[in-house]
Amino acid sequence: MAGFGFRRGGKSAIDEPLSAEQVWSRLLAWQTRREHTQHELKAKLSQLGVTNELAEQLLAKLVDYGLQDDDRCAEGIVRGQLQRGRGRRAIAQRLQQKGLSAEHPALDEQTESLDWVQEAASLLKRRFGDTPIDDPKDQAKRVRFLQYRGFSLTQAIEAMKSLKSN
Repeated sequence: MAGFGFRRGGKSAIDEPLSAEQVWSRLLAWQTRREHTQHELKAKLSQLGVTNELAEQLLAKLVDYGLQDDDRCAEGIVRGQLQRGRGRRAIAQRLQQKGLSAEHPALDEQTESLDWVQEAASLLKRRFGDTPIDDPKDQAKRVRFLQYRGFSLTQAIEAMKSLKSN
């Protein structure tokens, strides 16, 4: 799409560095699409070849204007992962991938009243329906499924017990 001001691909040797206004525009565009953590934005800026000094300055400006907040981002990540049926371990791992602490307060705030065994049982019921869990291979399959989703072994076993008793 040459001639329309669009650039494809990465930064090449003949590209000139982005101005502060261009970087600011990119930051705003990224933040309007979805909430990013400081860590994610720094990584994106470094891929563009933006100096650390300019990146820090513009990220501080974003925070000052209230356009970027790691706590707000963490709350959204936790909420989204809970809606997808993820366990505590998977949520903590996702927070770490985004450059946040695995023990972020948002995780505790949003999950303090959750019964993880009940969450695991409802996830099993959604995924496998009401089919009986008699075969050891089937039991192992369901435990692996829950562990993959971030539930502990204890939670998985207790969830299967609760479904058997119902």
